[in-house]
Amino acid sequence: MDLVVAFLTLVAGLADGLNPCSFSGLLVFASVTTVAMERSCHDVDTEVADFQRGRLLRYGSLWIGALFTVYMLLGFGFLGGIHLFIAENHWAGKAAAVVAVGMGLWMFRDYFSSEDAPMRLEPPKHLKALTGKYLRVLTYPGILIAGFLVGLCTVPCSGGIYVSVLAMLATQDAAAGAALLIAYNVMFVLPLVLVLAVATNRATFRTVARWQIDHRDTVKFALGAVMIGLGLFTLFLLT
Repeated sequence: MDLVVAFLTLVAGLADGLNPCSFSGLLVFASVTTVAMERSCHDVDTEVADFQRGRLLRYGSLWIGALFTVYMLLGFGFLGGIHLFIAENHWAGKAAAVVAVGMGLWMFRDYFSSEDAPMRLEPPKHLKALTGKYLRVLTYPGILIAGFLVGLCTVPCSGGIYVSVLAMLATQDAAAGAALLIAYNVMFVLPLVLVLAVATNRATFRTVARWQIDHRDTVKFALGAVMIGLGLFTLFLLT
């Protein structure tokens, strides 16, 4: 296993976990669930309040698990596709790297353009609305569907990182590629797990939410830079 590829995979997974789509999705989910908890816990004892906080953690874990599963399935499907169509000159991996660079440049364009600029690199509005609908349905099936939809929504936000990493992983043997893919996705959900862990603390949660709002554009710019850097490195690796 190439140590450089392994290191970049872990760093890229962590960077992807901070993308505005999945990160803000969890914040919305936690906010909605917390409001429901506060309403049901009004004038009740501490034992019931603790139960409601436990429910938030269970729901949040299920949501993150669904997102993790979707990303894993997308990753294995894409990686399998690269291996299926790959040639001696690694044209499929090179094409994926070029796509990653293009998405990074597109994200730069979004950063310097207004919010109402056409063709922004973000999830379709109807998919975001559908996700919001299921985020507000505090049942296990609703949360699973929301996690699945957010996983799909995340692709336009930071899919360039994932595509570039998968192109790198295609240069590894099957076992190493699979292990690094799992490691990438563990790093991807790590920030979400940390946010969920502090979600029951109102002050800390508000601080995280405010940070996300204040630095949303900066994070997108940084993600664009990561996409371009990974794409160029992958092209160099495959040359």
